[in-house]
Amino acid sequence: MARDTLFQNWFFGPLISSVNAIPVRRGQADIASIRMIIAKLKHGRGVCLFPEATRTTDGRIADLKGGLALLARRGNAPVIPVLIDGAFECWPRHKKIFSLGSKITVTYGQPIPAEQIKNMEDDDFAKLLTSTLRNMQSQTRQNDAKQLFNYS
Repeated sequence: MARDTLFQNWFFGPLISSVNAIPVRRGQADIASIRMIIAKLKHGRGVCLFPEATRTTDGRIADLKGGLALLARRGNAPVIPVLIDGAFECWPRHKKIFSLGSKITVTYGQPIPAEQIKNMEDDDFAKLLTSTLRNMQSQTRQNDAKQLFNYS
């Protein structure tokens, strides 16, 4: 999934289209995109979502949006938490181009089964996933000898 305006960029549009990204209109219920995602999940396909819905402003994991649980329930799909840490240091939002030499670490967490998600409210699942990703980030940053974030 990617916001629809990214598909209008001369470079990035063809790139994300080539990996079967689904355009999503921000700020509104994009029913067509939601149906497309659920259909892919029901057919056993993986869908990559960024539940924060935007790039971080400081490297911290923001509170996640609740719609992910709805998609997982309707698509009868597990959710695999994936942490991408270091992307902010490599390419902060305020910079036009990325910097070389920054380390980006991708970490995969334990899948959250579809059956567990079905028994949770959207907000409860969002809190669980937020907490899971923040714990993964703390462990990753500790392993990489990076400064930890305080989420208290």
